[in-house]
Amino acid sequence: MTSLLLTLTNLVIAGVTLGLGTVKAFAARHEREWTLTLTASVLLCAGLIFLLATPVVYRTVGTAVRSPNVCSLLVPVLTLVCVAHAHALSQLWQPDRNTPAALRSTALRWGPVYGVAIVTMVALYAHADLGPATPLRFVAVYARVPDVIALHLVYWTALIITIVVTVRECRSLSIPARPALADDLRSALGWFSVAVGLNLVNVPLAATAMIGSATGQRRLDTVAASAWLATIASCVAANVALASVMLRSRRAERQDRRTLKPLLDLVSRESDVSKAAKASALWPGLNTALDLVAVMAAIHDGAGRLSPWWSPLPALLVDRLAADQRDRDGAGPGADGAVPGADWDVTAAHAAATLLHAAQARDAVPPALPSPHRLARLPGSDVEPHAERQHLVAVARHLHHPLVVEAAAFAGEARTATASDRTGAV
Repeated sequence: MTSLLLTLTNLVIAGVTLGLGTVKAFAARHEREWTLTLTASVLLCAGLIFLLATPVVYRTVGTAVRSPNVCSLLVPVLTLVCVAHAHALSQLWQPDRNTPAALRSTALRWGPVYGVAIVTMVALYAHADLGPATPLRFVAVYARVPDVIALHLVYWTALIITIVVTVRECRSLSIPARPALADDLRSALGWFSVAVGLNLVNVPLAATAMIGSATGQRRLDTVAASAWLATIASCVAANVALASVMLRSRRAERQDRRTLKPLLDLVSRESDVSKAAKASALWPGLNTALDLVAVMAAIHDGAGRLSPWWSPLPALLVDRLAADQRDRDGAGPGADGAVPGADWDVTAAHAAATLLHAAQARDAVPPALPSPHRLARLPGSDVEPHAERQHLVAVARHLHHPLVVEAAAFAGEARTATASDRTGAV
């Protein structure tokens, strides 16, 4: 009964994990980002671990390669590979540590640790004198074989060292991002740390089964099999962590795409924006990240087509109106130009007012501004690439801010008055 339950549990976890890994792999094909690629790889490796540990698969693979217990080597090897992936992810998730130089230094320092451990384990397994297949009981059944003892000592040493380092990295991460996103990532990192750390519970249980079987009158098969429960718990926690990151990321992408739709509508005429970008703003596809990139690209294209009407006046009026409001509210001039009590981003407000005025000027079909009187660059065009999405979302949120609307209206009145004066002069 226990064997059947473990078999079903392994197959379910393997199916779920391999499914998540496949979804991430498809996403990584389009985005070509190391974090996504490593996440997909670690999920696929974890799925293989549970698949290979399933008794029927364990025996089938052993028979196919004519080495009945080869899965007892593949499982710890893949476990170390998974920990190596987690170690790398802990670097990539930290903005100040994911530079090429830092990653190269980490690889040079830790690559040999994983490599030597895996090569040594393979050599010890190849030299060991082993008999029939023993799924989930290998450490107890062959506890008196010196090579098996040495193999597990190497494995446990490498596992303990690398897990302690990885958990420490995860716990020390700082996440400079939007508060809601940072909280989501910290929650996911907490689960991820638990997942990695639970692998350590396997070590004392397996060691107890080995020592007890080697020195006692009877084998501790039950203890050896129970050690696998820690691995199950670890994988469940890892799936919760990685799935929560994926689901929260998709939810944030959908929310940002909805927020960006008014900005896309403002800067793009129906004939200008691609059908794909327009559709992705309304109906998300399977790859929400790719849809969001399409919307952002369409916004940049539309904003660029409005460049003949980029006037510096709306941004100046925004600053003037913000200063007037601070004076009315009895607040001094804030160092960052913030309006008291408002979720205010000065750069985003400048960009929003500039684009709102430019779109109104375009629709009024006036002549374009002379080159000396137009902006060379849109406010916020110098933001870092990783902050571009956050900036565009802020611009979209400021489109309907009263100060931005009022500034664009005053700039429009000034534009109309200037055009009337020119017509009268002619």
